[in-house]
Amino acid sequence: MNSRPHLDKLLQYSFLINIIRPKKRFNKWIKSEKIEAIEIVKDYYGYSTEKARQVVSILTIEHIDTLKQKLQKGGVNDK
Repeated sequence: MNSRPHLDKLLQYSFLINIIRPKKRFNKWIKSEKIEAIEIVKDYYGYSTEKARQVVSILTIEHIDTLKQKLQKGGVNDK
């Protein structure tokens, strides 16, 4: 159709609707990954996701482990 742009819009539509085979052309939405350190910082400090991402880059692994231990609530399935 790029070679015939002067044709009527209805003719272009009819050509395209009949030439393209019906298929499933949609994919599932990509979901964002959940990073455990961000979730810990969000729960402990009450930050939003964006602010928690900024804070995680500053914190050390030992500090995040300390926060994780402080957030443990206990229970049967808690590790």
